Amino acid sequence: MPVQRSKVFVLAASAAAVVLLWACGKDRFTTKPQLTFKEAESYTIPRGGIMTFRLEFTDKEGDLGDSIFIQTITTRCNASNRRIGYLLPEFPAGSNAKGEIEINFANGQFVPGFVALPGPACGRPDTTIFRFWIRDNANNVSDTVQTDRPLIILN
Repeated sequence: MPVQRSKVFVLAASAAAVVLLWACGKDRFTTKPQLTFKEAESYTIPRGGIMTFRLEFTDKEGDLGDSIFIQTITTRCNASNRRIGYLLPEFPAGSNAKGEIEINFANGQFVPGFVALPGPACGRPDTTIFRFWIRDNANNVSDTVQTDRPLIILN
């Protein structure tokens, strides 16, 4: 019995070590930029309302490009599906870069200080998922992240 018990202990210890190594590796900086969706300030956006998204990024070399890319995907109106390049402000670059990106759009009309995202194209509210990805100056592309639930874009 002692041999069998030690085999179970070794297997359990090995499994725990693998889980621990995997968990510790999650926070490592990688050459490929990493994006994490943090939040959307609101999930129902009236015409002229402001959409604000927050994402977190990390990049080992700190050489992010000047844009984040955004795709909108609607469930009922393909004419509202878009791909957008959103300019990022300059920020101090350095190795092991980490920070937060805030993206702001105005829904369907010009609002001073905001980029206007065209309103729903089919004459009715859109249920929209937003997807985000970023590319660094060495052309490494992050994984695509998306909003945690759809936004309702009103017209």
